Amino acid sequence: MSSGRRRGLIRENLNIALDVILAHKLRSGLIILGVAIGVASLMGMVSILLGLGDKIRQDINASERTTLSVDKFDFLVGGVDEAMLHRRDITEDDAQVIREQCSLVQHVGFIVEPQGRPPYTLRAGNEKSRMIQVAGSQPSLFSIWSLELEAGRMFTDEELSHRAKVIVLGHSPRRDLFPSTDPIGKRVRVETDDYTVVGVFVARKTLFGSLADNFALIPYTTFKGSLWKEHDMQRVFAEVREGVSVEAAKDDVIRVMRQRRRLKANQENDFAVMTSDAALEFLNRITAPIALILSIISSIGLLVGGIGVMNMMLVSVTERTGEIGIRKAVGARRLDILWQFLIEAGTLTGLGGIIGVMLGLSAALGVSALTSLPSKLSAFYVILAVVFSISIGVFFGLYPANRASKLDPVQAMSYAKN
Repeated sequence: MSSGRRRGLIRENLNIALDVILAHKLRSGLIILGVAIGVASLMGMVSILLGLGDKIRQDINASERTTLSVDKFDFLVGGVDEAMLHRRDITEDDAQVIREQCSLVQHVGFIVEPQGRPPYTLRAGNEKSRMIQVAGSQPSLFSIWSLELEAGRMFTDEELSHRAKVIVLGHSPRRDLFPSTDPIGKRVRVETDDYTVVGVFVARKTLFGSLADNFALIPYTTFKGSLWKEHDMQRVFAEVREGVSVEAAKDDVIRVMRQRRRLKANQENDFAVMTSDAALEFLNRITAPIALILSIISSIGLLVGGIGVMNMMLVSVTERTGEIGIRKAVGARRLDILWQFLIEAGTLTGLGGIIGVMLGLSAALGVSALTSLPSKLSAFYVILAVVFSISIGVFFGLYPANRASKLDPVQAMSYAKN
């Protein structure tokens, strides 16, 4: 068959398909609606998931500085066993050794974070904050995390050594406790102790919105003297020097930590060194299965639509038996009849796919407008959704089309006479 004749045949069958759809508006509309709902739910969830993934990656990579952390164990990897839980804690002495002996990192900072217990509520006079995270750190963490101050300053090394009760507030507790007054120099209560506010951080534009601002920092020496509880997490953060690869800096830190802990060559690390790349790998590990599960769930709607297409096409073949006989009698081949019904089925689900894509993307944009959840439009997934919906129609239309193509023209024409 020449390419010109093939194009003409496809055009003709498309016109026939559209005529049939218009002739059976209710029946065709229900099939299109079923496919559209399946595609819309799939596209909506994929759009939100892609947007979330991109936003998290942006938040992780927001700082121009590349950082790594030294932890008791890698909490991004499952399967933490009893032996890992009983590892030695990371200490401020580890931070000092890394600072002195690791030439590939800079701005090394130690931090203590509450673990496995409720957050804190801060109070200032009659005002109280929402529940926030209070952590103890070194001043160098200010540079490592690329934190910006709205007012005041970070606490100093001298305040750190003297266990001074000073605090730097995140944007959320600052807004809750001092909505219309300057907080610098004011006192806030954390549990039973009063702390002097020496600085406040600017609002952080991240995926988690105000949740990312629900924190405050105090000197880690003060934290360990007043707020420390067993099982609190101790970590070391460091910035990778400019021009140094993350892997080289990571290997340097591992070397120093192994020497410090006197680990033999055949012994595994009893600590973990994590980088932002590891966080991105963790993100990919959790989003890929979620995307797969969501796709499977959404595909149920497409499966239902496909079954509806098969049922409709079987009815259509029965109703149009006479037409098929006449077409065969005037020279239509089996392949022509097969193409006619396959194109008709693909047109039905293709229209449903196009409508579903528009509905799904509109729903995703609507959700993004009403909430902080981001969405992302992807031409690849748009094309994939339409192609997949057409494929569903072709697959489920194959049996009815094959059945129609095998009809005997004499019997089919006699059916028309009856």
